[in-house]
Amino acid sequence: MTEIKEREDWAALVAAVHDLSRVLRASGERAVGLDAITGSEHEVLRWVSARPGHPVSAVARGLGLQPSNVSATVRSLVERDLVERRADPADGRRALLYPTARAVRHRELLDAAWTRQIRRALGDLDGADAVALRAAVPVLDRLAGALDPSRDPVAAGPA
Repeated sequence: MTEIKEREDWAALVAAVHDLSRVLRASGERAVGLDAITGSEHEVLRWVSARPGHPVSAVARGLGLQPSNVSATVRSLVERDLVERRADPADGRRALLYPTARAVRHRELLDAAWTRQIRRALGDLDGADAVALRAAVPVLDRLAGALDPSRDPVAAGPA
């Protein structure tokens, strides 16, 4: 495979993954009647849900974002009752972030909607496509882990 062809193949993978993510997120929210959230709100909410009990600085570091931008996003999520701030028991001056029960319910609804959408779409595709996609899941998960060390809660650690 030539270097140019390889770059084109990887660029196509990046575009396909990005498009799939965008389409699923937007259509999933509509399918279950949730208010749309921005991309940054979605990323912060996913991070906080996977790693509850961390301050804004840890979220910012884990996502590679500016703390001021994450603070603004967290304020929006708090206003929408998707994230709550709790005083750090070790240092009452610092707030730790947790998903609310509403956020957990939204995640469950979205996961179910996305699963239905994928199943429905795969029904229109060749059976080999479903097999190939299932086989790709562990590889994609390892790739995400290799690209994003913040997926490891120990690596992100409290700040």
